[in-house]
Parts: sequence; structure tokens; C-alpha cells
Amino acid sequence: MTVTVEDVCGLLEKSFDCLLILDEDGVVVHMSDPLAEETAGGPGADFRGKPVHEVLSGACLETVESTVKRLKGHGGPELVSCETRSGNPPTMLRAVMETGEDGRLFMFWGNRFVMLDTLMNDRERAKELACIYEVARWVELSQSTDEFLKDLPRYVREGMQYPEHVQVYSVYRDREYGTRPDTERSMRTDLVLDGEVRGSVYVTYDRDDLDFLPDEQRMMEEIARMLVRALERKELRRSIDEQQEELNRERAELETVNSYLSETSTGLEESKTRLETMFQAIPDTVAIIDRDRTLVMTNTDRYVPGNKCYTTFFGSDKPCVDCRLARILKQKAPITLEIEHDDRYYEVHAIPIFDKDQEVDGILEFYRDISDKRNYEQQLQQADKLASLGQLVSGIGHEINNPNQFIRGNIKIIRQAMDDILPLLDDYYQSHPDFKIARLDYEFFRQHIITLIDDMANGSARIKGIVEDLKRFARRDEGLLVDTVDLNAIIRESARLVHNQVNKTADVKLDLADDLPEFTGNVQKIQQVFVNLLINAGQAIPEGRRGVIEVTTEYGDTEVIARVGDNGSGMSERTMKQIFDPFFTTKRARGGTGLGLSIVYRIVEEHGGTVSVASKVGEGTTFTTTIPYRRKDSGGGAGLSGDSDGSRR
Repeated sequence: MTVTVEDVCGLLEKSFDCLLILDEDGVVVHMSDPLAEETAGGPGADFRGKPVHEVLSGACLETVESTVKRLKGHGGPELVSCETRSGNPPTMLRAVMETGEDGRLFMFWGNRFVMLDTLMNDRERAKELACIYEVARWVELSQSTDEFLKDLPRYVREGMQYPEHVQVYSVYRDREYGTRPDTERSMRTDLVLDGEVRGSVYVTYDRDDLDFLPDEQRMMEEIARMLVRALERKELRRSIDEQQEELNRERAELETVNSYLSETSTGLEESKTRLETMFQAIPDTVAIIDRDRTLVMTNTDRYVPGNKCYTTFFGSDKPCVDCRLARILKQKAPITLEIEHDDRYYEVHAIPIFDKDQEVDGILEFYRDISDKRNYEQQLQQADKLASLGQLVSGIGHEINNPNQFIRGNIKIIRQAMDDILPLLDDYYQSHPDFKIARLDYEFFRQHIITLIDDMANGSARIKGIVEDLKRFARRDEGLLVDTVDLNAIIRESARLVHNQVNKTADVKLDLADDLPEFTGNVQKIQQVFVNLLINAGQAIPEGRRGVIEVTTEYGDTEVIARVGDNGSGMSERTMKQIFDPFFTTKRARGGTGLGLSIVYRIVEEHGGTVSVASKVGEGTTFTTTIPYRRKDSGGGAGLSGDSDGSRR
């Protein structure tokens, strides 16, 4: 039976939660989820088939690559440690090289959170060497055994893994130094002189979950040996030769430690450089702010650290009303919210930064500009609003139009009847001067009755016009979009149609791009768009001065763009948010129905385009319509007119 790589993976993962297999070219054959989580930062991701340098990085990658190189040389097993991303202790892995039918495989396996990594041993060994050095120096300087043993705890703690939890108790010739521990979990070292135990040193952790390292036991044994040698000589002085020899040995050890610390410092500097590069590469604005609201660091040159965050980002002289730092200081949890500043919208993620006491020391904030997203959402809301209204309009229009038809027909009959009746009433009035109709003197009635009937006819006609506008608004499928639309020609024709009405208040100026691409649509509907926009612009010019209406066209790679701008009274932000809502109008007193711009919005939307408005009170308003003339995914140049660079002609 042939054993496959899958069989090996299944067997090893039953006993070990970390497994990495590479082929001879350094390509990942298999990586277990726990190892991926600790080293590659991707639990559940599939790294098979990727080069190991694309999966691992930093010290972990260097460890794996150097181990593979050594295994190729001797093939024997090795014990290595891989650095983690999560801050947990390095993961200890066994490494071997196997040769199979598909070539050589390099396998790393083991369990997470094993506390035997080389980095930790070196660090603890450095502490222990420093401790032994200090104890040796103190042995030389101490005037008596009492003096040495009283100060011994201070030196021992510096060599232990958890110095803040260490308790030291010594006894020599029945004299006690320190407090006797009340636990059996002590590390004991005896002081043996001439084959007899004369005293002991006890080291205890005040927490049951802390254990001693083997090197810590060896350190205490070394300290005991030094003390015993001094006691055997009846004093705590060594000969000059012995002292020099000891100092030379310790100097060599300290030089080794110093060399290691220098290498570690170099590695930390390289890591710092990599982190700074990654920090600067983040596309969103990132800021680190301390608990005093001072900007500590940011990834953009626009903001200078050292000033208050509310002054740097928002130009304010006091904290924000919804200060994220104040909320996080209370909640000690990340928050996400949206803020608005200078007509832009930002999504802000604020994450607490904790100190060693788990208190909030500051916050890390990410600012993402979502203004475009908000604009798209508003357009979708507007489209949904119009779609919902369109479902109601047809029925309402029908219910209004039926009785209005009766009114229009009856008014016409009444008007004709009055033409026949009035001569008879005039004759009767000649012989009856006090003749009244509807309690009105006949002369007053005779003078106004025709005007009243005409007003009713005009009102009924206006109702009919509103209903027709409503129907045009509601019927998205009214008219087929099969015409070849020349937008420049439509704009010129629309300007002629509204000339008499618009010319009373403004001059119309056209700046139309040459060779503007044509698009497929409905000529009549597009003409209605620009008739409405031109009339709306003319009505925006305040009384007492003559305005200017400018119409421009241009095009890009996929769309034609037309702008209708005026220098009229402009609109407030609140008005702009409602301007496309059906029946919203600021010209109610002048007969406005509030349907013109809603119909504009619907027609442009039917053509796959968008319409937007920009306005400032007292300066004017500009409506921008954008209509596609070629599908973005159509490829080639189908439907493209003019040069290929897409610039305005």
C-alpha cells in the first residue's frame, strides 16, 4: 500500500496541531489552520501551491528557509521555533527531510505555545548571567556572611523569569534571613561544607501558576557554589588570580550577551522600518491619539503630530461633541461611526490602545472617505421613492381624469348655452331694471359670468395637464428608447422652444462640444428634460436683474455630459435634498406643480444615466446630466465618435 502526502497529513494532525510541508522548491504542500493562524495570519485560508516566502515573513520565514538549507546538507531532524503574530510564545516545531516518489519533502510539526524557544532561552540566560555576575561581585565586596545573605534576595530576583513574584528565604548556621515560605513549591539549594549541609537558600513564586525554568535552578546552584567556596576560605575574599580569572570568564560571557543584544537591536530596527513602511502604505488616514487628545502619529504628511486632534483634523478649538476618545475611555471597546466635515462623509473606526495595567492609554483611528458611497445611496433612495410613487400615480390619475372629463364637457355646453341665453336675458332686463340672478344685479352678472365660466374651463384644463404630467412620470415604459439622439441638436431646439418664456429674465448661452457622440434613447423625452431644466433656470433669476443661463456639453469614454447652469438665487442644502421629490416646489404661488424635476430625474434614469445638482444661495445652480452612449463592457469602439482620448472637444 502506497502512503500518500494526505495520509501523512492526516496522521500528524491527529497528534500535533501545527503542521507545515514544503516540496523541494519551497512550495507549500500543506499548512494546518493553527500554524497559519499563528504565523501567516490566515486561519481557514488555502496556502497550497504558494511559495513559502509569499505565506511567511520576517523571523519565521528566515527560520524555515535556513532549516530547509541545513536539512538538505545533513538530512537529520532538527528542533526549531517559529515566531508568532499574536504575541503568544513562539511555536516549537520538529523538522525532518523525507524522500518520496515525488521528490524530497520538508516537514515541520509540533504544538503551539511551547515555552522552549531559543529566543526566550537566550533572553533568560542573559538575565541569569547578569545575576551571577552581580552576586560574584557582591561576594567580593561583602564584609561578612550576614551582609551577603541579607542582600541576596535583591540579586536573585533580577535573574528570575518573574522577578516581581519572587520570594527568597535563607538559613545558615540556624540563622534565618527573610520569611520562611508557607508552600512546598520552593526551589531549594543547599550550602554544603565539608560534606555537611550548613544552610539552604529557598526561592518561591507567590503564584501557583508560575513555574521555575531549569536554568534558574542551575543559576541558584552556581550562586550556592560561589558562596560555599567563600565560606570554606573563612572569608568572602578571593585571591587576585582567582578574581581576575572569574572576571575574564564573566567578561567573555557578557561580551557574548552583548553581541546577542546587538543582533537583537538590529532586528528590532529592521522590524520598526518594515512596520513604518506598512503604516505609511495604508490608503485610509490613520492616526494615533493619546488620552490627552494629542496627535502622536499619522500616516499622512497633511497632519503634523503634536497638536490636539480636534484642531488638526477639524480646525476646532474644543473637543468634538461625539468625541471617540471620551466614549472609549468609558466603554474600553472599539467603536465605529460616521461623521460629516466640510460636506464630506467619513466612516471612523476607533480602537483602544491599552497600557500594561489594561487601562486605555490612547486610541487608534481609521478615517475612510465614504462621500461617494453616501451619494450613491441617496440616488438609490430617490429611485426607490419615485418607483413607489409611480405605482400609485396611474390609479390616481384615472380617478381624477374621469370626473374632470365631465366637468370639461359640461363647461363647454354651459359656455355655448350662455351665448344663446344672454340675448334673451338682455331683452328681459330692458323691461325689468331690478332683475337679479343669483342675488346679483344683472349688469354685474352679465359682466362676469363669461369670465367665471372661462376660469372654470382653464382650471379644468390645468387639472388635465397635471394628470398628463403624472401619467408621463408614472409610465417608465412610455415610448421606446430606439431613437438615435443628437444631444446638441435637442438642446438647440429646446432653447428655441422656451425662448419667449426664458428671454424675459435671462440670456441663454450655448457651449456645445464638437463631434458629441450620439446615443440610443427617446428624442421626445430627452427634449422634455432640457425644456424643463431651461424653464426652471429662467424662473430661478430674481426679479429686478437680468441673468445668464449657460448650457455646456462634453463626453468621456462611455458617457455624454450636459450641464445647465444659472446665476440665479440658488438653493439651500435642505431644498437640494428635496428638489427631485414629486410635488415639491418653491414656486407654488406661480403655479408650480413640483413635477418638472421629478420627470427629469425619471427620464434620465430610464436612459441609464444620472442627474445631480450643485447650488449656493445667492450664486446660482447647475444641473448635470450624465447619459451613457456605450456600454463599459462592450469592448472595441462600437458607438464611439471622435478621438480616443475621451477629452472634451
